[in-house]
Amino acid sequence: MEINEALIRLEAHEKECLVRYQNIKDTLNKHHDRFDKLETKAQSGFERIEKLMMYGGTFVIAILSLLITVLEFMR
Repeated sequence: MEINEALIRLEAHEKECLVRYQNIKDTLNKHHDRFDKLETKAQSGFERIEKLMMYGGTFVIAILSLLITVLEFMR
C-alpha cells in the first residue's frame, strides 16, 4: 500500500467517523430531556431506598432491644 493510498483511506475513515460521532451527539441531544427525567427519577428512588434503610434499620434495632428487654424482664 502506498503512502498516498493510506492517507486517502485514513481521511475517508476520519470523515465516516465524524459523521457517526455527529449522529451519536445529535441522538444524545435529542433525548437530553428524557435523560434528565430518568436521572431525577433514579435520584428520587435512591433517596427513598436510603430513607427506608435508615428508618427500617432503626425500627428493627428498636424492636430487638424491646424484645431483649422483655425477655430479660420475664426471666
